[in-house]
Amino acid sequence: MNAVFAVITLVSVAYLAVVSPESVMASLNGGAEKGIKLCFTLLIVYSVWLGLYEILDRSGATETAARLLSKPINALFGETDDQTRKYLSMNVTANMLGLGSVATTTGIKAAERLQKAGNKYACAILFVLAATSVQLLPATVISLRAQAGAASPTDIVLPTLLSTAVSTVCGVLLTKIFVKR
Repeated sequence: MNAVFAVITLVSVAYLAVVSPESVMASLNGGAEKGIKLCFTLLIVYSVWLGLYEILDRSGATETAARLLSKPINALFGETDDQTRKYLSMNVTANMLGLGSVATTTGIKAAERLQKAGNKYACAILFVLAATSVQLLPATVISLRAQAGAASPTDIVLPTLLSTAVSTVCGVLLTKIFVKR
C-alpha cells in the first residue's frame, strides 16, 4: 500500500510541477503543516482518552463494565473467560464512544485471547464490531471538528448513530449467516 501512495504522490507532484511550478513548494509545505497539526490534535485527544481509560482500569470500573456487559458479550461472542470478556467489553464500549485508540489496544488483546482459545467465530464478530461499531458519541470526530472550527461540531451525532447502527446490525447478521460457530 505504501508503494501505491508513493506513486500517487510522485505523479501528483510531477503533474503540479508541470501545470503550476511556482506552487509546488507552497503546496508541499502547506500539506506538511496541516499533517503536523492533525498529528498533534490527535495526540492530545488520544492522550486524554487513554488516560481516562487507565484511570477506569485502575479503579476497577472495567471489571464492573465487564460484569454488566457479560450477557450481551456472551450472546455475541459465545462463552469466554473473565479476562477476555473484560477486553471485549472495553473494546465494545470504547468503539461506542468513538475512541478508536482505546478500542484498538483492547481489541488486539481480546483477539489474541480468542485465537488462543480457537474461537474463530468470536474473532470474526470482533472484527465486524470493530469495523462497524455503533457510535453513541463519536468523540474523536467531534473533537477534530471542534479543533477545525466547525460551527456545530456535534451535528454529526444522529447521522453517525443511525449509519453505524445499520452497519453493525447488517455486519453481525451476515457474520451469523456465513461464519460457522
